[in-house]
Amino acid sequence: MRDEYKKILVAVDGSDQSKEAIHEAVAIAKRNKTSLFVLHVKDETRLRGTPYALAINLDDLETESKEIIAEVEQLINEEVEFEVHAFTGNPKKEIVNFAKEFELDLIVVGSNGKGLLDRMLVGSTTTYVVNHAPCNVMVVK
Repeated sequence: MRDEYKKILVAVDGSDQSKEAIHEAVAIAKRNKTSLFVLHVKDETRLRGTPYALAINLDDLETESKEIIAEVEQLINEEVEFEVHAFTGNPKKEIVNFAKEFELDLIVVGSNGKGLLDRMLVGSTTTYVVNHAPCNVMVVK
């Protein structure tokens, strides 16, 4: 483990574990006297839990994304400086790509995301990030 983290990312999806990850990331940023990157990826690959597994409506994704970002802003409040980045795509790949592009020191993620069906069909975002990230990854339960 590094003595100091200067470039910290917390990936958020609105799940309870992601909220715990926010609290942990804020504490780490405070200890290291740095700011946070907050990343939310509108998961266009996410499937609804229907028998037909219909792709989620893009308008619904946008509305949900705005709600998640607003909640993140409330949770972080003025604890530390942060900047929010939002993308549309595959969350696990976008998180890893962001880490490479911004040369991050640490990624903080929740142990599970929102959708059980998605994890079963597509695989765990957290597992992918742990295995492909170019930096340390902290998984928060």
